[in-house]
Amino acid sequence: MPRPRLELGTWGEITRTKIAENKWRARARFRDFTGRTKQRERYGESGAKAERNLLKALRSEVESAGSSITGSTTVTALSKIWIADPNLAENCTAQTIERYTDSLNQQVLPALGEYVLMEATVSRIDRFLWNLSASTPGLAKTARSVLNGMFTLAVRHDAIRSNPVRDVRLSSKPKKPVEALTVDEVGALREGLRRWQDGTGCRGPRRGNDLLDVVDMMLGTGLRISEVLALRWDDVHLGEQPTVTVTGTLVYLKKKGLRRQEHTKTSSGFRILTLPPFVVDVLLRRSVEALPTETNAVFPSGKGTWKWPNNYRRTLRSALKDMEDVGGLSPHVFRKSVATLIDAEATLDAAAAVLGHSGTAVTSKHYVKKATEAPDMSKILDQFGRNRNEKDG
Repeated sequence: MPRPRLELGTWGEITRTKIAENKWRARARFRDFTGRTKQRERYGESGAKAERNLLKALRSEVESAGSSITGSTTVTALSKIWIADPNLAENCTAQTIERYTDSLNQQVLPALGEYVLMEATVSRIDRFLWNLSASTPGLAKTARSVLNGMFTLAVRHDAIRSNPVRDVRLSSKPKKPVEALTVDEVGALREGLRRWQDGTGCRGPRRGNDLLDVVDMMLGTGLRISEVLALRWDDVHLGEQPTVTVTGTLVYLKKKGLRRQEHTKTSSGFRILTLPPFVVDVLLRRSVEALPTETNAVFPSGKGTWKWPNNYRRTLRSALKDMEDVGGLSPHVFRKSVATLIDAEATLDAAAAVLGHSGTAVTSKHYVKKATEAPDMSKILDQFGRNRNEKDG
């Protein structure tokens, strides 16, 4: 019976032979990417060392084949092919690719990089992700996305039959209820921020007016902090029907620093929002006070450059911490408050459109505070008791 043919880029059983004192040879049949099968051999001081040297050489030959992916390709080699895949660059922002690269270098490859694809089983990946999720759930979620993309590519190349990440489930923590502020709570908070901003009872120079202005912009539009700080005066239209066009966001890249991304977080994020009067007042005042800057930003830094979102968040958290009854409040609560109010006064579809969501599922699950008191349906439900009352009568 003829010996079964090896798959491209794979090798057969490795044999060890002692050649001389302290000299061993390891051999294996290897089928290269031209389809030819040849013997490969390496030497070492022991049988185990000779085999390790042979495996290293075989894997190096597979990896040097470029985009060829087989079951003997290592996870490290697959990651290099995947991260350089043009399809990834077309579908992900530079910021996302940078985050994926960090996940590979810091979490995925140290744990799984030396496995060949045939060794990357569901149980091994599941154990890695569960351990990572126990300490840092956010990193585990990113690592799962990275591995899923990599092994999907491997399936497309017929290197493996199925994606092992597909059957992995991360541990889930109980979902926290959506936190949103009422109209009265927003009023009290804005007044508190105004007093903090004015420095009432505090020593030192007067604080700038950017803190409350940005909060008002978020409350009047539902924009994220990075979207508000990316606004340019070209995006603002203060005519008969004042609007703002959301065209970009601020992102940080390690090699480029803080920059304005010339598109929104998602395609549905590109939108035109009609401004409420209190936001128009803020923008009119700022337009009068604005100095020419290279960025043309509505909310520039003191040097006229883009204002760092993280610096603004730090200042806002410091202000909220100093105020009574709002300690620990997340800045994202303003966006959720906007969604909750619009859902209550108008529709969930309208709330999703204002926030820039492609549908209502994310808006409903993560941004709209669920009512703790059910609407008054007592008159409707009273129908169940009418027949009984009539019979008793």
